[in-house]
Amino acid sequence: MTVDQINETEIRAPLAQLRAYWEGLRRGDALPARADIHPAGISGALAAAFLVERIGPGVARLRIAGMTFTHLLGMEARGMPLSALFDPMARARLARLTDQCFLRPAVLEADLGCETGLGRPPLRGRLLMLPLAGDGGRGEMALGGLTVAGELGRAPRRLTLGQSELRALKQPVILPPSPAAPPLPAAAPYAVKPSAHGRSYLQLVDLGP
Repeated sequence: MTVDQINETEIRAPLAQLRAYWEGLRRGDALPARADIHPAGISGALAAAFLVERIGPGVARLRIAGMTFTHLLGMEARGMPLSALFDPMARARLARLTDQCFLRPAVLEADLGCETGLGRPPLRGRLLMLPLAGDGGRGEMALGGLTVAGELGRAPRRLTLGQSELRALKQPVILPPSPAAPPLPAAAPYAVKPSAHGRSYLQLVDLGP
């Protein structure tokens, strides 16, 4: 197996697990909810996994971030903007792509490179973002994965964006509630009236309002 093949496996295998887990949580066209995500279901991809929340136009904040983020930044990444991992030249494009992921919604995939220099050898990687259903109390969220292959070198490492793809998702059709059926007319009251033969029988009478 060549080095490139090894790297490709390292890059794609955790993301394939994340994507399969996310797909398994869907019900028809509906998106999974944040509450549906459990670490045990993605045990083989935890280092690459993250949860990100859109807190404003083009701004996405990491709620949970795996060890890959810590290695790249040289520090804890939770609570930081996703853009902190990227070269400044890539951030405007990243903002547009992540907004599309949250709002269309769409699955985002992108090839990643890395700035190089003294103590910072080349890296290759890949980004995956899978939108989640909103709960009405927070902003839009996504389950994601970020993988890199190669020697990490000296942190922090800033990523660059290569080829990207957005695949819009079909949304479930929510039908309006059926109009309420008109109420049935009230049944007329009944009263018992004695007959001339001494036997009672039922007769429909109007008792008034």
